[in-house]
Amino acid sequence: MTSRIQIIRALSLILIVFMVSCAEEEGEESPSRWIGEEDQFNQDFAIQKEGNTSFILHKKSAMPFDGEIERNSSKHLTIQNFEDGKLNGKSIKKSKDGSWVEANYVNGKLDGELILFSSDGKKRSVLKYKNGILTN
Repeated sequence: MTSRIQIIRALSLILIVFMVSCAEEEGEESPSRWIGEEDQFNQDFAIQKEGNTSFILHKKSAMPFDGEIERNSSKHLTIQNFEDGKLNGKSIKKSKDGSWVEANYVNGKLDGELILFSSDGKKRSVLKYKNGILTN
């Protein structure tokens, strides 16, 4: 009976080592900070929908993205934070004219203040959200 248990343990260990090595070969590790142009973002990431929530996957690792993304386009600079592929934390979108929007997200949904700033830095509007729902 003891030798049978030893064989089962040895096979289990071999299976675990095999599974870990296969997982490492599947894709690259996702970066924790990404900076680039909008076109490169579209090459490196895939946007997925799950109900009313969107999340992003790092294509090379096939994993939901965790970290900060800074995207540049001809019209905007966008800085966003993600956790498990969902927006989490502060999100900033700056226009070329100098105006910008700051928002806070929790688990992919607006939560807290969404503030619109003019190009001279003055607050134009403040909207408050809770769990994705406008509260004021």
